[in-house]
Amino acid sequence: MRVIVLGGGVIGTTAAFELQGDGHEVTLVERNSGVGQFTSFANAGLVAPGHAFAWASPKAPKILLKSLWRNDQAFRFRPSLSPALWGWTLKFLRECTAERARANTQRKHRLCTYSREVMHDITASNEIAYDGSDNGLLFFHRSQQTLDKGIANMAILRELGQEMDILDREQVAALDPALAPAKEKIAGGIYAKTDGMGDAHKFTREMARLFVERGGTLKTGVTVKGL
Repeated sequence: MRVIVLGGGVIGTTAAFELQGDGHEVTLVERNSGVGQFTSFANAGLVAPGHAFAWASPKAPKILLKSLWRNDQAFRFRPSLSPALWGWTLKFLRECTAERARANTQRKHRLCTYSREVMHDITASNEIAYDGSDNGLLFFHRSQQTLDKGIANMAILRELGQEMDILDREQVAALDPALAPAKEKIAGGIYAKTDGMGDAHKFTREMARLFVERGGTLKTGVTVKGL
């Protein structure tokens, strides 16, 4: 099958690489002069099934409402006259029940766990260097109140088998000595020990390199105006 993948970010390059491995004739199209120059250039690079919560939750409508006049919210909503935006908004709000949030979190966690396994297989079999680390991720909290909320939020992921440790301030400082001087300002933390991180830009460039070396077609500086 002949396939065109639009966008040379971390998702596009990996999708092109995997489709190519399945025997398809793949062309990867990127509007910038090279791959990984937009969202994948400097994102957080977290590989975090331990933080795989559904964005649509009972508390999301309040966050979206606050975002209309505050810029410190986890995600923001900017109204427009676009019918597509309002259609999406209604669908999003329908998912903000406790029951649907739990079901969507379960689905998201399964997808994240599977994606991490596939990523590990790709990097190991192709010796991809992207400054990857599987030493876990630490989410620390400055107040007992937010720590308790964090522990409650993480409960569903622990039920799904996600490995997590609840740490007090001394354990947080022992795990990350750089936090020791400020440990009195830390209530505790949650350590997702199987999570990891890496350089998304390096990973994207490596995926594109392997894709081209195996015979794939990469077109940069090309804007798709229609199909």
